[in-house]
Amino acid sequence: SIKTQISFSLSVSLLSLQQRSKKSKMIGAGKAKQYANVVEKPLSKGKQEVSLSAFALLFSELVQYNQTQVDNIAELERRLEDAGYAVGARVLELLCHRDKGNRRETRLLGILSFVHSTVWKVLFGKVADSLEKGTEHEDEYMISEKELLVNRFISVPKDMGTFNCGAFAAGIVRGVLDGAGFPAVVTAHFVPVEGQLRPRTTILIKFAEEVLRREAKLG
Repeated sequence: SIKTQISFSLSVSLLSLQQRSKKSKMIGAGKAKQYANVVEKPLSKGKQEVSLSAFALLFSELVQYNQTQVDNIAELERRLEDAGYAVGARVLELLCHRDKGNRRETRLLGILSFVHSTVWKVLFGKVADSLEKGTEHEDEYMISEKELLVNRFISVPKDMGTFNCGAFAAGIVRGVLDGAGFPAVVTAHFVPVEGQLRPRTTILIKFAEEVLRREAKLG
């Protein structure tokens, strides 16, 4: 489907924000090392770039296409979250296969740190601005960004109310957490910041009860 194709392209584009192909040299050989498939190629550690305007265009098309398929803002955000979920699932598999030898985080704080640092840096070029624990509920955590990439160049019309493209990023987070065995409800919210014209984006993570019970048993 068109949505699936766009979601796959977005996962490739987001990964390309931090990855640019470089030839890997075999020790003692003068030609590039050959890999059986793209999944086996190591993540490049050098400077990597992708056209931000190209990604912005692709993401805009994703939003506009889904906008024609829904009747309300909540449904549009849900569809963006679903698209992000597909990206998150692919990113988890890619990072675990290449960097961790197929090992995954088993503790709650470990997976949150993985999302806040590793995943965010691979997709958005930097570690997320903050990771905080909710003060009112034990099962809630928040990842905040002053200028989330998918909201940076977005101007929401007044008739669309509180529509938040951060739903796509929330979907990515949910895809990573769900794939790692940490089911959660993940939502994106605008939070006003004193002295700033634009609000920051907060990704609210509310873990399932089974996650907290398992964490308590692990001590």
